[in-house]
Amino acid sequence: MYTVRDMKVLIIGAGRRGLRLARHLIEEKKSVTFLDSSSDRCQSAVSKLDCLAICGSATNIDKLIEAGVEDSEIAVAVTDSDEVNLVSCGLIVANFPNVKKTVAAIRSISYLSNNDDEHGTSLLGISDIVNPDSEAARRIIDVIRSGFYHDTIIFPDTNFLLFTMHISKRNPYVGMSLAQFRSSFKGNIVVTGIERKGKAILPSGDTVLKHGDEVAIICDSEETLSIFNIEGSNGNTKKLSRVVLVGGTGVTKALLARITPEERAVMTLIEKDGATAEEFSKRFSDILVIHGSITDEAIWDDENLVDSDLLISLTENDELNIITASYAKKLGVSRSIALIKTNPNYLSLAKQFDIDVPISTTEATVDTIVKHLRSGTIKSLHTLFDGKLEVYEYVINENFEYLGKALKDVNLRGKAIIASVKKSNGEAFVPSGNYVFEKNDTVLLCSNHDYSEFIQGLFA
Repeated sequence: MYTVRDMKVLIIGAGRRGLRLARHLIEEKKSVTFLDSSSDRCQSAVSKLDCLAICGSATNIDKLIEAGVEDSEIAVAVTDSDEVNLVSCGLIVANFPNVKKTVAAIRSISYLSNNDDEHGTSLLGISDIVNPDSEAARRIIDVIRSGFYHDTIIFPDTNFLLFTMHISKRNPYVGMSLAQFRSSFKGNIVVTGIERKGKAILPSGDTVLKHGDEVAIICDSEETLSIFNIEGSNGNTKKLSRVVLVGGTGVTKALLARITPEERAVMTLIEKDGATAEEFSKRFSDILVIHGSITDEAIWDDENLVDSDLLISLTENDELNIITASYAKKLGVSRSIALIKTNPNYLSLAKQFDIDVPISTTEATVDTIVKHLRSGTIKSLHTLFDGKLEVYEYVINENFEYLGKALKDVNLRGKAIIASVKKSNGEAFVPSGNYVFEKNDTVLLCSNHDYSEFIQGLFA
């Protein structure tokens, strides 16, 4: 496990993904050095973060050495070039055995396999390969299948899902303690964190919900519908009869490849490039492909798009995605999702335009990369509230310090909330203080990012 303070990490690429990842690692007291071909990006990284930056090509061994690869334990390549990420990690694997883990962000599935969701682990000896398009598609599918709440994450093989809910002024829960909130529902439900005035807090049963709170909830999916119905603002779990996709991009391709034929059957793709439209039509014969531009007002009337249940804008242009998703809602489309690919700062902006859920490719990718950099006992890691809160899915192994002990006997020091447990036989439940940790149990745990080192040390 890589939790040593001042561990050296080499990040290749000082763009949006690199900066987001570096900020996360620096807060964990790790030493970060960037290697990037742009002097402007290097200067920007140094001015924003406590890090070093070397300007040069990551496919040049001399530049890798200058950037400190010989002293680094981890190397992560997150440039916008698949080739640079592959070659640089391949060079590091072949020439610098001291680097224990390499991670490369690769969008082109041709490098991986015929499966759009494949995460290669043997290519050029690279430890882990992350596909940003697939990570974004995974987030979108989770949102659709669970009810269109922000930050929706489905945990495979359990009945639990995670989402965040905004407490508006008219929300029926305003002024209610979390103990009262939980007692309003029959099933399993745990409030794992609250963002209040820019700060993330781990709540107790006495914590009172206030206007403006963003509340992170883990609950049994069977109980979700009742929560959405009472909330009455975001939730919508009805079966979709028509979904419009805008833009035939890599994320679109990954999304269509991951869903069922029944789900694809209700989808219409609008793509302005003729060759791309033809490619999608041949590859996904069960969807309707329309060659046209979403900026052409006639297409809205000709194709009767306003009667759609959901519009998902997936073009390569963040601004167009936000405008399209917002315009769709104004015309009467029930729900909309906008993909944010290049500027994560647009996430808060998108929420002001009546867009149901903005999806950040950067956030989804960095979450997966951080998971790969952590202990092997982590099945998944998700960040909330701009990285302030972390939700781990840990597997208890034979080295766990409190194996065989009850939860009430484990001193978490107020630094974590164990929200649910899944046994090896498939049983999933919210644990009481009498729950006893057993080998192969999977626990969902929420903690402030500030306590990440304590949590990793406890569960590794």
